[in-house]
Amino acid sequence: MTTSSNKILIVDDDQDVRIGLFEILSHRKFQVMTAENITMALEMVTGSEPDLVLTDLKMPDGNGLDLLKKLKVQVPDLPVILVTGHASVDTAVEAMRLGAHDYIIKPFQREAVLEAVDMALRSQRLTPVTSALTAARRKRGGGQDRPIVGNAESLRKIMIRAKTVASSKATVLILGASGTGKEVFARYIHNESDRRHGPFVALNCAALPEGLLESELFGHEKGAFTGAVVAKKGKFELASGGTLLLDEIGEVPIHLQAKLLRVLQEEEVDRLGGSMPVKVDVHVVASTNRDLAEMVKEGTFRQDLFYRLNVIPLRLPSLAQRPSDIPLLAQYFLEKFSSQYNKELKKFSEPVRRYFLDHDWPGNVRELENLVERAVLLSQEGAYVLEDFLDEVVPESSADSPVPQWQVPEPSCHGNDAQDIQTCTHDGGIMPLKDVERQMILHALQKTDNNRTHAAKMLGISVRTLRNKLHEYRTKGILA
Repeated sequence: MTTSSNKILIVDDDQDVRIGLFEILSHRKFQVMTAENITMALEMVTGSEPDLVLTDLKMPDGNGLDLLKKLKVQVPDLPVILVTGHASVDTAVEAMRLGAHDYIIKPFQREAVLEAVDMALRSQRLTPVTSALTAARRKRGGGQDRPIVGNAESLRKIMIRAKTVASSKATVLILGASGTGKEVFARYIHNESDRRHGPFVALNCAALPEGLLESELFGHEKGAFTGAVVAKKGKFELASGGTLLLDEIGEVPIHLQAKLLRVLQEEEVDRLGGSMPVKVDVHVVASTNRDLAEMVKEGTFRQDLFYRLNVIPLRLPSLAQRPSDIPLLAQYFLEKFSSQYNKELKKFSEPVRRYFLDHDWPGNVRELENLVERAVLLSQEGAYVLEDFLDEVVPESSADSPVPQWQVPEPSCHGNDAQDIQTCTHDGGIMPLKDVERQMILHALQKTDNNRTHAAKMLGISVRTLRNKLHEYRTKGILA
């Protein structure tokens, strides 16, 4: 919880901005300090030890990213918020990579500033012991935390809600299609909570055979069943003091759901073969891409368990629902994999950028991540071109098979363009509309020397639509 004892340092060379931020924050009784350049800011951080820094991007002796880098060395846990009128994808990605807590754009609203400040200050609850544990885990390479990249309004609302409930024991149910980042959000909730020093344990309920799931969840005693040669703690015990993610919760067999409900209500587990219950202290986060309410109606999911899990629902948007975040995510993954594989950091060509925005991303963020990783590994060009990303959009047999090289007469059509075609003639006869479509596609490919990108542009359709049409023709045996 933020208090009047919180000290905030504003760094901006524009006096009007400093005054505006000072009035917003001092009205909330924060202790506000100001600096007009990086040198002054670093001196004030050393002498006054602020709880939060708000810094402009462009200043006379450097920029906000320079200050951010120095602060992360000098005071690693000090949250920094960039405030700038010069927004760009590259700057936002770089700021998050360097550890910025948030990124707000001028002209800003009072509510936006206070919301960002409150969230940043609430996140700073690490004790010295916790800091040491976190640093040790990072040094060992433990954990798979990664930032939630994006500025879409739908995403920001969910992040605010997640932060608000992170330190409660209320069960969180994360809903969303595959690839939207449900585990990333679960880890985010854990890291924003006062349990962040404890374990984060994830269990994919769909990945285990039914006979093993009960033991994995609740543990077993030695001799509880054939093969149980030693006692074993279940995931609830292993996560005690921290967070347990029950991924794909909709896959839990109905006969285990009653036992799971009891653990959530009583906060104790009964090991298989055990005689005494074991107390556990766990914040449970569940996730699923299934419609649990519909499963309740079908009788495949217990209604009481659904209500117990659905205390705080978080429905993640698909990537198609947050298109403004696609360039940001693509750039983030590009930098990540270029660094990971020691590859040259290249740029996306303009057709690639258009493809990112035109594609409907059925695999969501995971699909984008996988495509960028493959391009980083396989690209031979000076920049990333469309062909680096399209080979696996449709099945390989469709993507790699050559287009037949026979000559196709250009159809003569009644209508102004492809969308207006009703009838077309071919060798003096009337052709069905589907045949017209196929002939026009083949004709466009021949005109462009089988360049699918140029052919799609000529036809006024997306490359993905063109490739899917070719796949359809091959599936039906229309093309060899």
